[in-house]
Amino acid sequence: MRARETVSPRRRQLVFAGIAGLITTVPAVAQQCRGTPRDQLGPFYLRGAPEQTDLCASGSGGKERLVVSGRVLGMPDCKPLAGALVEVWQADANGDYSGFTRGKQDDAACLLRASLKTDVEGRYSFSTIVPAEYPGRPRHIHYRVSHAAHGTLVTQLYFARERGVADELVAALQRDGKGGSRAAFDITLVRAG
Repeated sequence: MRARETVSPRRRQLVFAGIAGLITTVPAVAQQCRGTPRDQLGPFYLRGAPEQTDLCASGSGGKERLVVSGRVLGMPDCKPLAGALVEVWQADANGDYSGFTRGKQDDAACLLRASLKTDVEGRYSFSTIVPAEYPGRPRHIHYRVSHAAHGTLVTQLYFARERGVADELVAALQRDGKGGSRAAFDITLVRAG
């Protein structure tokens, strides 16, 4: 018969503290990594937006400049997704979308549309103008984000918590000290299949 091993009270405390820490940490991590909410595609999406990082280089779409940056992450572990396609489009300072306003010639240097690829750390960034609010809609930028191992997400970035907009879709404008604004918007994709 084997002699009974004794465990010191201190060791018992450490073991139980470690187990308790795991129990409380695992749900917290799971709660932090949630997919970005979906939103409407809207009627103004056009395939094949140009690959560019400045959506309005000419400045003709509006005066207030904006830089938007963020990361694309993947469920279930929220690791950065390299090579994700981020398509963005938005209205100009008058609430008009390129390609959809009758009688208005589009400025090729200010289409307010782009296709971007994320870098190895899942980052993306683009320059644009602050979009207008138009009847029935708060200011927003449309997103269509896709990655080979994850599903395609259609969502929108908003700049204020209003009209029932989900908190996860809001990125407040921050002044950049140069007369423009900045906003950060991370996107988490759910796995395909």
